[in-house]
Amino acid sequence: MIGKALQINTSLQTLDVSHSRISDDGAAAISECLKKSNTLQELKICDNKLTCSDLTKIVEALQINTSLQTLDVSNNKISDDGAAAISECLKKNETLQELKISENEITSSDSDEDW
Repeated sequence: MIGKALQINTSLQTLDVSHSRISDDGAAAISECLKKSNTLQELKICDNKLTCSDLTKIVEALQINTSLQTLDVSNNKISDDGAAAISECLKKNETLQELKISENEITSSDSDEDW
């Protein structure tokens, strides 16, 4: 229900769904919102146990979105694959200015592909 409302909203600038137990359906709804929104500037989805699969939906939308400036996905279950997906997205997205990704399951690596 909220997902459909978000898709047609033309004034919302900040959405905070932290600590909301977002499911796959919730991640898909946020993704659709990001694809259509030209006003949302800040999205906080921290502490939702988001997985790489959930994040992939959101990252795909960020490649289209031209308004989001801040994304907080801290304290989830994002792995190295999710970090790689974000890295690829950042190569295309020109509006995101702040990314919070702490307290996830991302490991450090000494490879040249680090982001």
